[in-house]
Amino acid sequence: MRRAVAGRAARVHFLTMRERFANLAVSLVTLATLSMGVACGGAPLAHGSGPRMPGEVAAPTSTTAVSDDGFAEAVRALLVAEPGSVQRANLLAGVEARQMERAVLRFRSKEPKRGLASVLGGLALLRQGELSPELLGPGAAEALRGASKELSARGDEGRAEAIFEIWSKLASPADKTEIQGHLDALAEWMKAAVARGGPVQRAGALENVAVLRRLVEPSRKALETADLATTAWIDKAFELRAAADKVSRRSLPHEEIMEAARGLQMGALILASLHLKDADAAGALAAIEKAQAQDLAPDELIDALKKAAAHPTANAWIAVLERLHPSRDQGEESDDEVVVRAAELAVGEEAYRLDPTSVEAAFDTAFALTEYGMSEASPLILTEAVKASPDARFASRALKMTMEAMGQAFEAGEPDGARRTFRAAQGLLEAAKAKAASGPLQPSPARVRAFMGDIEVRDGRLADGRALLAESAKEEKLGTVLLELARIDRHDKRVPEAFAELRDALAAPDATSDTALRGEILLETSDLAREQGDAGGARTPLTEALSELAKARNAADPDDRARVERVLSRVLDRFGASDRAQHALDRAYDAAPRNKREAAATVGQIVARAFVNGDLAAARDGLQRGLGAELDDDDLVYYALWVRLLERQLHVATDGVADRIFSRALDDAGWIGRLACFGAGTVKAADLVGSAKSPSEKTEALFYVAMDRRVSGDAAGSTSGLRQVLDASGIDLMEVAIARDILDGPRAKLAGPVPVEATAQP
Repeated sequence: MRRAVAGRAARVHFLTMRERFANLAVSLVTLATLSMGVACGGAPLAHGSGPRMPGEVAAPTSTTAVSDDGFAEAVRALLVAEPGSVQRANLLAGVEARQMERAVLRFRSKEPKRGLASVLGGLALLRQGELSPELLGPGAAEALRGASKELSARGDEGRAEAIFEIWSKLASPADKTEIQGHLDALAEWMKAAVARGGPVQRAGALENVAVLRRLVEPSRKALETADLATTAWIDKAFELRAAADKVSRRSLPHEEIMEAARGLQMGALILASLHLKDADAAGALAAIEKAQAQDLAPDELIDALKKAAAHPTANAWIAVLERLHPSRDQGEESDDEVVVRAAELAVGEEAYRLDPTSVEAAFDTAFALTEYGMSEASPLILTEAVKASPDARFASRALKMTMEAMGQAFEAGEPDGARRTFRAAQGLLEAAKAKAASGPLQPSPARVRAFMGDIEVRDGRLADGRALLAESAKEEKLGTVLLELARIDRHDKRVPEAFAELRDALAAPDATSDTALRGEILLETSDLAREQGDAGGARTPLTEALSELAKARNAADPDDRARVERVLSRVLDRFGASDRAQHALDRAYDAAPRNKREAAATVGQIVARAFVNGDLAAARDGLQRGLGAELDDDDLVYYALWVRLLERQLHVATDGVADRIFSRALDDAGWIGRLACFGAGTVKAADLVGSAKSPSEKTEALFYVAMDRRVSGDAAGSTSGLRQVLDASGIDLMEVAIARDILDGPRAKLAGPVPVEATAQP
């Protein structure tokens, strides 16, 4: 949905643009006035103080309470509600209050990016005049505190100032003092900004702050101030362009030239975006005309704005949306792109309100909601568009977006958010299934169900996971799904069912094309046969796996090669080829050094294997590799725990590496923080069980209780505890694999010679 803008704005060049000496809409006095406000010590863009919000209207008469479970439908209803209606006002209050509460939880869980996205997303839903103190609910003050802290740390002065101003209307007297201190600091920064550089740079600094503030504060005053600052900036850019025609370009400061080029290229687009934030096409046209910036805007955008102003239909707004996208560089999004993106969201929402079946409007709106921490509403937004479109590709895109939203929620420690997204997607799944006849769906509805099943299994909810995986397998035979079902049945002692699923998994299309997956299936088959006392039945699939994996070692894709080497290492360990197993892991680490997911999986296997073998040097080496790969603390804390437990078990003084990793995560309010505290010795192992919130967390806690007993010399208690770990529901956890390997001991190794394929490994 992101396109490069066409037309003249994309082709503007500082020295080749035609001369323009028309009267400027905003005189130099305007810029001087803005600068004077800074010089006098006041915040240049402040809009006065008082008990009311900027642009505040009366509070709704009857707020519609919105729960987490009802959030998705409330957001959808809000987006289709008539602007200015009582229904919209009531829904808006409920949605905003819930969104601020969610932001608070995300900040408390040490997810500042998601917390900030939630605050900005809630405010992005507001239109001019809709903000009031009551609207944001009881969690607003804490949410705004978190957002202001994050924005200030990023140097986003404009949005930080707006957040501080909104927060000040809700704050306690003590907080008001703190807020004023921040506002005074921002004013000082603005003084310094205006004092730096030439006239264009100073005008650009004022424009940037004013415009970003406008994105957060939905008031008329914020819009007027941003409009004024942007026009003054464009004027200064034109003045410098005119001067460049009379003097040598080399005599002009490079920074001034670059800022002027930005003004000429983006000025008209930003002016339009300021008004399109309220879906006001006429206002956008008027602002561009007033600034005499028509030549800076693409012809196609001007034409689209005129049509939307005259006849504001969904198609007219879609035309604006298609011409609004600026060209974007790879990497971090610029402030100018943030401004245009905010306009895109508002335009997309308006097109969606007028026609929920519009594919482009639905996808743009759903994409924005996902970025703003409201991903569970995305499937509802997409459903009607998918139903209305005959193109199966749109259904595939919608399903992919849904899976990404579910995955993001789970990885951020919000499994309930993933579940809400999946529940909201039921209508979408049915609509997509109906499209399968017109073309293949990638991903398919079955894969979405399997993905949710995998999330449930990873969260330790085996019954829910089994039901979803089984339903998926009825629709589409996938090796990954059947392997997961077999693991669940192995855990539940349903051996015949597990063998049958493993046989079916080997014949599945994805297993025939994925050697690493096929190796995992064969390894699982071997382990299951060994547990039943069938040595021959265990050796045959393991030999087959070794042969196939050895041949696939030179896979072209580094990520695939890393996966193959990791499975190969496990197979070699089963044959007792310990040195060759370690070499395979070394190759796996070298194969994908820049892929953090692959690196984390490889380092985890290196440290876990060393832990089981009692090899402290190898465990420490693996942990150092994790640090070298700059893995996240969510991974490193686990690996550091295993190193620390091994140090304690061997009665060896720590080298301090694990402690440094623990110290970085001690203030994490979530599970990773509790584990770090256990590693640092401030939380007892037994206390972990009581603080576990999910079945998977409880399984991990049981493992660390068992290992703590082992370190303390209680061998019988440790063995009993490890058996509890195997009986618990976190079957996909590395702790479960470690517990099984410890309990199996030498029995996990197959007797007899290593197949000849192993000797081919370098």
